[in-house]
Amino acid sequence: MPPCQMLLLHFKDVNYQYLVVTHDKARRDAEITIYRSIPTYEAVDTLDSILKDSKWDKELSEEEKSLYPLAGYPTRFRDILENVFLSLVNELRNLQFVKPGPTMIEGKRGLPVNNFMWNIRGNIADLDLIEIVNEITEEAKMRAKAATTEPPSPTPSKSFIKGSGTYFYPPIWVGKLLKKSFKERALGSFVFPKKAFDSNYKGRVVVVNEDGFVAIGEQDILKATRMLNEIMATGLLLDLPFFAARELEVSETEIDASNQIITSFGVAMISLRTQLFEFPFRMELASVHREQVEKEKLVVLMKEAERITQNPEIADFLVLLLEAYTCLQNSEYMQSFMMSWVIIEKHMFWLWEKFLREESVTRTRRDKLMNPAYSTVDSILESLNLAGRLSIEEYDALMGLKNKRNDIMHEGERVTRNEADRCFQLSKKIVQQRSAIL
Repeated sequence: MPPCQMLLLHFKDVNYQYLVVTHDKARRDAEITIYRSIPTYEAVDTLDSILKDSKWDKELSEEEKSLYPLAGYPTRFRDILENVFLSLVNELRNLQFVKPGPTMIEGKRGLPVNNFMWNIRGNIADLDLIEIVNEITEEAKMRAKAATTEPPSPTPSKSFIKGSGTYFYPPIWVGKLLKKSFKERALGSFVFPKKAFDSNYKGRVVVVNEDGFVAIGEQDILKATRMLNEIMATGLLLDLPFFAARELEVSETEIDASNQIITSFGVAMISLRTQLFEFPFRMELASVHREQVEKEKLVVLMKEAERITQNPEIADFLVLLLEAYTCLQNSEYMQSFMMSWVIIEKHMFWLWEKFLREESVTRTRRDKLMNPAYSTVDSILESLNLAGRLSIEEYDALMGLKNKRNDIMHEGERVTRNEADRCFQLSKKIVQQRSAIL
């Protein structure tokens, strides 16, 4: 329907074309612009120059804006086209891995309101244009007829669970990852990860995909990050050394409530972990090494995490332990040492209170002897050793770490990897022992 304008983009290296069709009443009818044989390495520059044309600087109508109700969404057609061009650039990056095929229209992308873009493989001149025109005419007639008829009763919409998710890191593959041939690796073949299993954690659905993406049905990013880190931390106790997930490494997700399948997820801030968001379907073994983990081991991990974290103090210990390990692996030795020491110090006070209770010390005296102003870690270590609750080996090791902690706080001493690791190993042993007796 007039007025109609067309923009044809042809990228020669991949022999792909994109046809953008608009119906802008402010521009003349039958305006056709063609960019021939654009090298893919010039795609960004070419598309950027197209976007600078003032003809795209058109305010969206109220009807068009209603399609983008959230704050920060596009208000001008240029913004819409920019987002389309961004996805186009990402497609071009991947097209080099796609085997050439017959000329065909591979897809149609709708643009507000009656505008659209075709993805065309090959040369559009090879297509039967009469057949295409007839299809467009029939589609237009159907839209016109639909506008004048009674709308059908709405069908029940699917139910989705809003949640949050991230990847297990270092990267894993749940189950057996089939080894690719040289040709598959060289051509960058695609693997589409499926759901490995679903579970529940603290009343929320949890879904884990084969590529290690884990989603939890908790929309609050802060709460979700805490829960995901409790799960990751439990992995440390089961010889699955995962790193902590930062809040910016957790994205919004959507889970189909009917079949517990992750239907979408956003892209988190760039980090080693979130690089996995960028190409979730490209699993070249040469670029991303993934440790194979049995599904059953992760199922046990989920159950253990929920059991262990019933105790709030142990739940805190788990998250601190995970942070200590992550800092240790990132060569942040002072931060790792201090986080491990927090676990050790809290555990010493726990042992001290346990000893006082077992000795039937009255509550008044216990409160006095538990007061940090009266009982320091130093005095507690001395007392527990004299009472036979700490061996001389344990006493010496803890005193050494305590003195190092004091030197860090008061003298600004640096921490070596060996010192941070010794502190971490002791804190890990404490968490393992405390979680086993719950």
